Amino acid sequence: MPSSTRSRGRVAALVLLSLALCSPGVHAANKRPTVKASAHSHSVHAEQAPFARVFLALRGCTSCAHCRTSIRQMVRAGSKGGEASLRDDKVEVRYPKPRSVPLRDVIRSLAKNRLHDLSVVDVLFEATGTLAAGENGAKRFVIAGTGQSFPIALGTGIRLPGSGPVRVVALVEGWRTNGVISLVAREVRTAA
Repeated sequence: MPSSTRSRGRVAALVLLSLALCSPGVHAANKRPTVKASAHSHSVHAEQAPFARVFLALRGCTSCAHCRTSIRQMVRAGSKGGEASLRDDKVEVRYPKPRSVPLRDVIRSLAKNRLHDLSVVDVLFEATGTLAAGENGAKRFVIAGTGQSFPIALGTGIRLPGSGPVRVVALVEGWRTNGVISLVAREVRTAA
C-alpha cells in the first residue's frame, strides 16, 4: 500500500476517533458519533475525570455478543485493574485511582487479538501529571503519583499552560511495533 494512501487512512481514522471522543451523543439512525460545529474535546471531560484513561478506536465486528464479550475479557486481562467499557466502535479503560498504567499491555490485548475482522485503529491516553525535560531537551510526561513517564511531543497549535500539574490528552505512538511507546499531545490544560 503506498505511504500516501496509508497516511490518508490514518488521518481519517484520527479524525473519526477525535470526533467519537468529542461527541456528546450518538445519531440513532446509524449509531455513529455526531459532532455539532461548536463541539470541542472538553465534552470528554464533562464528568469527573478518573486518574487516567485509555481510549481504543476499533474497526471490525463490535456488535455481536460473542465479539463484545471477547473484547471486554481481553481488555480486562491486559488492563491490570482498569475498568473497561465498550461503546460502539471504541473501548474506554478507566483507572479511577493513582497507579502505573500498563499502556502497552492494554493496547496489545486487542491489537494482537484473533477475532475475525477486528483491529485497533488508534489509541488516545489521558492522565494528569507534569511535563519535564528529558534527554537532549526532549519532553517527557510524568504521570502524577506514580513516576511513570513517556516521551511526549506537542501536537500542532498546542500551547502549554503555566507551570504545575497538567491534564494531557495524547495520541499514543509506537504501539504497532516493539519500539518505545510515546505520546503526541492533542490537548494540554491546567489540572483541576
